[in-house]
Amino acid sequence: IDWWPNARPYGYGEGQAPRVGAVMVTRESGYGHVAYVEAVNGDGTWIVSEMNFIGWNQVSRRTIRPGQVPLVGFIY
Repeated sequence: IDWWPNARPYGYGEGQAPRVGAVMVTRESGYGHVAYVEAVNGDGTWIVSEMNFIGWNQVSRRTIRPGQVPLVGFIY
């Protein structure tokens, strides 16, 4: 979860809209979670790739719709 408060001091933009290449920050665990935004779809969903979400040391992809995850925001 430390990615979010540290993004701006290091010169990265933050926002609430997914963009290709952004880092999504969520509160999906006690430590928080980050994922890489690979695509943004016309229906408002976005596709992320991430590690350790489905299991330790495993890379996975998923499609997320608004309101589906406890979103903190996106780092650009």
